Amino acid sequence: MSGLFTKEFIVIIKNNKLSLIVVPMFLLIGIINHQLMFLMLIPALLSMLPLGTMTYDEVSHWDMYVYSLPVKKKSVVTSKYATVLVLALISTVLIGTILFLLKNNVKDVDNNTIAFMTAASLIIGMIVPSISIPINLKFGTSKGRIIYLIIVGAICGIIPTVIISDAQNLTIKLMKIVSNPAILALVTIGIVAAISFISWLISVRIYEKKER
Repeated sequence: MSGLFTKEFIVIIKNNKLSLIVVPMFLLIGIINHQLMFLMLIPALLSMLPLGTMTYDEVSHWDMYVYSLPVKKKSVVTSKYATVLVLALISTVLIGTILFLLKNNVKDVDNNTIAFMTAASLIIGMIVPSISIPINLKFGTSKGRIIYLIIVGAICGIIPTVIISDAQNLTIKLMKIVSNPAILALVTIGIVAAISFISWLISVRIYEKKER
């Protein structure tokens, strides 16, 4: 398992040097210009890196090689989700720390902002791969990318409609959650954990049924 985990990060570092350079650039731009939304590009970028390893696996026929190793298919899938979790936690801690340091110098940064943006970072870092990984395992990375965009497009079309139809009640509920950082943290962790676990179960089932 540790070897698979190490392999994921070696592939990420070797093939995504430019992306890893862009991350500190987003940090600097966000801090210098007080543009907090630049910080949210960090979890968005890091969440895509594990998905890139699946493309490299496919091109290099990694699946054929790993089948010859004394490794369970469940471990192969778990290593990808472990990589996603580590990168999501890195981006979340990074953003939370920076916002905390900016708290006394930027008027728009308060405890609620810190809680909301760190929660959003964790959600972005975990949910995007949780949707993409099982799709990529089932259909391959090329078709999977198209299917993912269709799903995201459908979600983006449905959610705004729901929000608009119940805007007042939804706003009140969200404000209550955001105003209490502890509740927001628990709700975020619960949602992320549930979706990630379900995604992992689906991915394991798909991968275990895959033919060599």
